[in-house]
Amino acid sequence: MADQEVPESQAQRVRSDTQEQRSEKSYKAAAHNPSVSHEARVSAAHKLSELHEQRTGDKIDPYHEAGIGDKKAGDRDPQQ
Repeated sequence: MADQEVPESQAQRVRSDTQEQRSEKSYKAAAHNPSVSHEARVSAAHKLSELHEQRTGDKIDPYHEAGIGDKKAGDRDPQQ
């Protein structure tokens, strides 16, 4: 049971019609995945941010995106 809600992603949902969209979706999943290390989530979030800005022109904060995975990891491990 979570103490706080997990923050919303700044990147809108992406369809998987093109390789670019599939890559963005994969980096977003990695950035939000509580099973990977914090460093890997930050790295994936930076790539997500770059791809999202190229595709939409909108900037997103990679640390916010990685923080979603951190929050999920904290919710899974009550000792954190």
